[in-house]
Amino acid sequence: MTGDVITAATPIAIIGMACRYPGADSPEAFWANLAAGVESIVHGPADGDYVRAVGKVDGTENFDAEYFRIPPAEAAAMDPQNRVLLEVAAAALEDSGYLGRNDCVIGVFAGSGENVYLRDHIAPNAAAVENLGELRLSLANEKDFLAPRIAFKLGLRGPSLTVQASCSTGLTAVALACQALAAGDCDIAIAGGVSLLLPDVDGYEYAEGGINSADGHCRTFDKQASGTVPGSGAGVVVLKRDGQARDDRDRRYGVIRGWATNNDGGSRAGFTVPNVEGQETVVRAAMRRAGVHPREISYVEAHGTATPLGDPIEIEALSRVFASDDRGAGAVALGSVKTNIGHTDAAAGVAGLIKATLAVRHGVIPASLHFTEPNPAIEFDGTTLYVNTGATPWPERDTARIAGVSSFGLGGTNAHVIVADAQEAGADPVRRDRQAVVLSARNDADLARVKARLADRLEAADPLSAQEFADTAYTLAVARPPHAARWAGSYAGTEDLVAALRAPHLATGRSTRVSLAVEGGPAELVAMARREAAAEPLAGAALAEYAALLGAEAGEAVFDTLPAPAAGAFAVVVSLRALQLAGVSLARVDAPRFATPAVDWLLAGGPAEELGRALRAGADAPEAPKALLAPDCFVLGPEHRVADAVAHAWARGTAIDWAGYYGSEARRVVSLPTYPFAAQRHWLEKAAPQPRQEDGATAPAGPSSATIAEVVATAWAEVLGLETVGPDADFFELGGDSLSAVEIGARINEELRLSLPLDLPFQTPTIAAMTEFVENHQLTGADA
Repeated sequence: MTGDVITAATPIAIIGMACRYPGADSPEAFWANLAAGVESIVHGPADGDYVRAVGKVDGTENFDAEYFRIPPAEAAAMDPQNRVLLEVAAAALEDSGYLGRNDCVIGVFAGSGENVYLRDHIAPNAAAVENLGELRLSLANEKDFLAPRIAFKLGLRGPSLTVQASCSTGLTAVALACQALAAGDCDIAIAGGVSLLLPDVDGYEYAEGGINSADGHCRTFDKQASGTVPGSGAGVVVLKRDGQARDDRDRRYGVIRGWATNNDGGSRAGFTVPNVEGQETVVRAAMRRAGVHPREISYVEAHGTATPLGDPIEIEALSRVFASDDRGAGAVALGSVKTNIGHTDAAAGVAGLIKATLAVRHGVIPASLHFTEPNPAIEFDGTTLYVNTGATPWPERDTARIAGVSSFGLGGTNAHVIVADAQEAGADPVRRDRQAVVLSARNDADLARVKARLADRLEAADPLSAQEFADTAYTLAVARPPHAARWAGSYAGTEDLVAALRAPHLATGRSTRVSLAVEGGPAELVAMARREAAAEPLAGAALAEYAALLGAEAGEAVFDTLPAPAAGAFAVVVSLRALQLAGVSLARVDAPRFATPAVDWLLAGGPAEELGRALRAGADAPEAPKALLAPDCFVLGPEHRVADAVAHAWARGTAIDWAGYYGSEARRVVSLPTYPFAAQRHWLEKAAPQPRQEDGATAPAGPSSATIAEVVATAWAEVLGLETVGPDADFFELGGDSLSAVEIGARINEELRLSLPLDLPFQTPTIAAMTEFVENHQLTGADA
């Protein structure tokens, strides 16, 4: 085989990402650590052959079960890897702007590490096993259901495949997702992996010749290398065909130009022994698919486990691939993220991809840590390869920044991906002098965290330009799913917005339609309309539309052709029309008498030829006393802006037509903090195995003296894992499903010795309704 260039594959854009790795709970924090050369390994005192070193991810016992509509009992029995990956996948999709969208087909490709929680926490807990049953425990813990659960909980309709390839799981999932996108199996794909150590793991037993390091440091390619360090992590990227991503003006972190997977096969010394030919083949295959020659690549994110056998084999394979590179020594930098965070198993390959993608995006190659002198079995002389030991600016060149990413699994499954920087389209000029900024969350407590996270991000960054500020507002409006608790306003810039975010939040009323009162005289309202037409695209569109109805040319000159009262009325209907174009539904408008006929014409959808008559009708009308303002009424006056009214309406529950609002602008999605999931503890402590009940033993009798209501309430609480359940709480809103419904029905039948339908919660979805049903059933004597 050669490194000859062939026709390039379909480029795949990375349009979203999220991660949790040691020392970082977001891609921004992850990159900050990498750029600063931080080793995020927790070390402790050694104890003989027990090495206290591990890459930890905090909070793995926590989960926002309510956000994903999962009952607490089920959440506590679920593999923490499933839970963490579910949150990370939701965050990545939110980062891309496609969470909650049902206008595209989204696929899922993901895998996980070993489920030690089932082995050490669930299986010995007899009560948990009995309460949930084998099927529910299987659904909550088997790897088969990892990807399908993400698809179910996030409403994704594309292929959902759980991918398992040992250490190369994450990058193999990415390669399969790229293949599915190129084949047209889905419009968007999320791909990645997760692997978590239990919270009480603080180290490992060192064994000479094993995979883990003797001193708790991963010294990839170094003379003192003795292995890697175990680590926890989760990473997900969101992918889309690059041409479509460009057309849709998605934010593109980078572009995957090529990918490949293979297996080392049987021509190796053992099942876990890597193979030079297999690794060389997969790297060459990815380059050929990318249409990239080795001389175009400046960085390779290596698998780099720092094992005495694996490192030399990886460098030999890369040396063969880059043998045709004529740039000379020092042309291709090498690094391994494992020197920073340890080996995160199923999440390792996607960690390397996120690192390489951020490197090409920022134009900086991060340091590979703990390298001072090459492994004697590695020959760097005569090659273009070198280990990069300090954060280095990307080499100056006229072509794209391109990196390769390798991930090799025990068992011989290899994956390689070629990623390049994305040339972002320029931002449109900004017409609006104030931007409508909208935030939402499931409840007020979450909303407070949403506000604080955004304020923290804005304060930590440089002040935003007008384009960046407009893109921020756009992202919050169109790229975040709306929730019930809302906050909104219109702001001129970063300082203005941060001050509002830090201020106490006042809850607003809820209404799908807006009440509005118009204040001001004709001259004041005309001045307002002139200003808005110049600065607000929707007002400009409304002015052009209504000027045409009057037979006038588009532009502010139309006001000069009308008598003062009619000009004032025209200014009012132009502003109201701009709100309609944004999707604002007006329930009531109180206007001065000179504008009332024109407003009535607008709200009634009057014929176009009647606009002139409606404007003149109010000219001689006497002024009436001011109407009493409706509660939570918006005042349209001389200082009014369309952005103010849009924010007011959205905060109260109106569904704004954001596509219409931003229709004349080509704004971009930008990276902002994603949803702050509640850190609720859902965890089963380790329990000693309980003795099984001997055959023939009599089961304890049910609570014969309990009332029907008590039996029903107890069954609901125990099956759903809740301390108490209100009589009118809805079964489905509590996270109930068909399995929990059958379990509740079976328990009630057993306790009360009845033969009720097992899907009873589907027929009677509250405790009160179910209690009444059971009482009526007993009165009929059906089971007597």
